[in-house]
Amino acid sequence: MLPSDPGVRYIPAADTTDWYLPDEHLRWLTRHTVGEAAWPVADGALRELGTLVPQVIEPLARAADRHPPVLRSYNERGERIDEIEFHPAYKQLESTVLSFGAVRAAYAPGWRGLPERASRSLVTAMLSLLLESDQAVTGCPIGMMDAAARCLERNDPALAARFLPGIIDDTGNHLTVAMFLTEKAGGSDVGANETVATRAGDGSWRLSGEKWFASCAHSDVILVLARPVGAPPGPSGLGLFLMPRRRDDGTRNTFVIHRLKEKFGTHAMASAEVGLRDAFAWQVGNLERGLPQMMGMVNATRIGIATATAGAMRRNAFEALTHTRGRSTFGRRLDAHPLMRDTLAELVVDSVAGLTAAMGVAELSDRADANDREAAAALRLLTPLFKMHGTERARVCATEAMEVRGGNGFIEDWPDARLLRDVYVHAIWEGSGNVIALDVQRAIEHGALPGYLADTERRAEGVTAGGVVAPLGRVLMDALQRVQAQLQTLSTIEDADARQLPLRRVARRMAVLAVGARLAEQANQFAADTGSGRLGWIAARYLGRLGGEPAVAGLADDPSWLPHAEALLHGGAVPLDLASTAAQRTAAALSSPGTPLPV
Repeated sequence: MLPSDPGVRYIPAADTTDWYLPDEHLRWLTRHTVGEAAWPVADGALRELGTLVPQVIEPLARAADRHPPVLRSYNERGERIDEIEFHPAYKQLESTVLSFGAVRAAYAPGWRGLPERASRSLVTAMLSLLLESDQAVTGCPIGMMDAAARCLERNDPALAARFLPGIIDDTGNHLTVAMFLTEKAGGSDVGANETVATRAGDGSWRLSGEKWFASCAHSDVILVLARPVGAPPGPSGLGLFLMPRRRDDGTRNTFVIHRLKEKFGTHAMASAEVGLRDAFAWQVGNLERGLPQMMGMVNATRIGIATATAGAMRRNAFEALTHTRGRSTFGRRLDAHPLMRDTLAELVVDSVAGLTAAMGVAELSDRADANDREAAAALRLLTPLFKMHGTERARVCATEAMEVRGGNGFIEDWPDARLLRDVYVHAIWEGSGNVIALDVQRAIEHGALPGYLADTERRAEGVTAGGVVAPLGRVLMDALQRVQAQLQTLSTIEDADARQLPLRRVARRMAVLAVGARLAEQANQFAADTGSGRLGWIAARYLGRLGGEPAVAGLADDPSWLPHAEALLHGGAVPLDLASTAAQRTAAALSSPGTPLPV
């Protein structure tokens, strides 16, 4: 150590050794979800990512964030070129993630020897690790490639045959993809969009209009919502089109990039304002189903956002755990202080719950794709609910983790500031919280509620039947009945404004219930598999949120968990009776007269 580095020993270094093996919940839940046949492949891939992400992806993500893209509108001859130039770290990051199979695995058999396509659950586990480091590139450009591949495959076989091989390519010859939805006129109200589509004589289309927030504007192919000439106003009149950056003859398509956005976060990823000037495009699928087709893509990206927020919450928990384990204050290790342990517990609870939610919608997506109607019905509501809940909790976790690291957390040398900035976008992309709440209302009005109720009730009943956290089953059933009764009451209110007012709070309760039912169900299985009550204690603490601070305090303020904090926070054997007692305490707190529902 040089004399110019006094005191460096007091600052714990970031842990870049392995981010997979320390994550007990990711290891157990992936195996539990993908099944024994796929587990060797999943475990092998995750073990590789466990070191690849901190040692390769993280430095690239940091460099790409510090060197954002630049728009070069004209070349040296004054010719309009609209090229976006990226730092080499961006391209290397993109190719590294794609070469690992982040997109291909879900669309082509043979990845790592699998006879069939990789399940969405396996891909979600893999992406959650990548997203612990890189929210900007894996979270958007690569997420768009995944969602677009699904959109084309499900809606337009001809276009899928032409473009899917390039979109899922993992050899370095991939096609990048974007989707252009929002405009100045509409924002979240895409039915107010003004971009016009005109049919050409050869059956292709020409698009004209302005797109206000166009992420990944450099992409090779772009999915665009536009209104065909003569189509009715509103959402039903929108068509979906595929617009290439370059035409078949190699000439640049006729759209311009006005400028790049200067964003709060996701600095590495280019978002732009774009003008379409009779740009060439192909129709995607059924012209009358433009918005439903695009919403299918949006729902795929909402599942991706649930995964992104799970990855972010795990990274924030991991950073806080690493820092406090290596730091000493006031005569003892930082993570030995009760207040700090309580803060870390909240981060761990959110991290575990986030992964359970992400894997939950991934597993339902697999089943729905296999024509399981019950799964498809549950997925319709759980996708927006888990997206909204994850984005809310991820912002809280990012803030708390920054505070745990203290002054260094506020300094850009450390990852906390980037993690906080990047995670905020998920609350806006693919629907803000209010838009999500309205989508939940719309889904309920169109008959989606029974699917949600059946899925949550089945899990709650399973918890009640027996196991280390059996008392939580009655908690879940009671809370589910209260939510169902509230929804029934809302449906009888004639005043539309009054009916809308509680929606976000109701949606939040529905999300907590659905995640909590899964956590409790998994806690019983985890205890049976491992003999540990760790997940049971976490499930009980999470479900305490149904009763607000008083119910959480009933468990959190009991010091009997402190001697087991090391295992509860980092993973390891936790006595089953600690979980049983926690479940009983939470059940008692929530059964007290007048216990409030969460707000």
